[in-house]
Amino acid sequence: MKRRRRSHHYHESGPRSLLGNLFAALIGLVVALGLAEGAARVMFPRWAEFDSTRFITTAKVAGWPDVPIARPGFDGWFSQNNGDFRAHLQINESGLRDLDPVAAADGRLWEVGDSFTFGWGVANEESFGAVAAGQLGWPWYSVASPGTDVCGYRTLVARMPKEARPKAVLMGLTIENDLMEYDCPARTAASAAEPVPEKRSFRLPPLIYFKHGLTGISALYNFVAVSVKQISSLESLLVGLHLIAPPAAELHQFPEDRVEEVLDSTVAEIGRLNEELPAGTPFAVVLIPARLDLMKADPYFRSLREGLASRLAAKGIAVVDPYPSFEPEGAAKIHFAHDGHWSALGHRLAGEAAAKRLTELTGAGPGQ
Repeated sequence: MKRRRRSHHYHESGPRSLLGNLFAALIGLVVALGLAEGAARVMFPRWAEFDSTRFITTAKVAGWPDVPIARPGFDGWFSQNNGDFRAHLQINESGLRDLDPVAAADGRLWEVGDSFTFGWGVANEESFGAVAAGQLGWPWYSVASPGTDVCGYRTLVARMPKEARPKAVLMGLTIENDLMEYDCPARTAASAAEPVPEKRSFRLPPLIYFKHGLTGISALYNFVAVSVKQISSLESLLVGLHLIAPPAAELHQFPEDRVEEVLDSTVAEIGRLNEELPAGTPFAVVLIPARLDLMKADPYFRSLREGLASRLAAKGIAVVDPYPSFEPEGAAKIHFAHDGHWSALGHRLAGEAAAKRLTELTGAGPGQ
């Protein structure tokens, strides 16, 4: 009896069928994501507003460290994907949030600082510098840029036209970000040096890079992010997994045994900025308290604020501390719910405190 030859068809087609199914599933997933992305762009037309890199760039200034500025000529909206705010930004040709060119800054109150002073999330006329100027009846000018510190503030002032002399200067100082042991000359040297090629090795970039990248290119990602942040339990889970930051992260940038050195270095750098202003320019530092200082009277951040204020006063530098005005309102009203920057109320109270301090410094009443 003849044996039938076994067919190898099953054995040969099995792996091929599996690979084919996987390939088909992958193609289906790509098509589904593409359709979902297209639908999200139609249903969610403002998705591109969430990407802050659309309006932030870097400027090189000879003899100074590189400094972040707003993108010259930008005119558009910036929103938080958690619904905290939607603000209109108009940036002039010098990368500053002002409608007028820098030559028009002469004789105005200047506000110098980082994203708080810039008015992150509020209208330009709601920033604390604008509020202070309005109280005094003075014209004002924004010399502020997100993402910088006291070295950057000095650079921002240095790149202003020499013929533009401020009537007075308010410098915002963020307790959470601006305190450090400064070495601006080293930064200047690093900015001027030719980049050294690094030895290439494969490393996954930090998660935040993926998040920023997706925010800028995907409406679907932004739609999902907005939806997740509306569900408190799911947001808490993602915070627990360290996929998103908590609304008020407790970040101690340096150990407590370095506090004295950090405060002294910061005050010295502020003093240099003050000395670089035209002689006799009224100058005041607006302290921007840490969120946990306001929320929980955190002793670490409170000691930083109070220690900085006392050192500045000892150097003869005027201080505006809006904390007493903030405390009765509470952190929930002074800050946005998630973003951490000041609401319009926070800016108004800080601006009113700044106007009062400038009146004391100058003896000028409204309009003078």
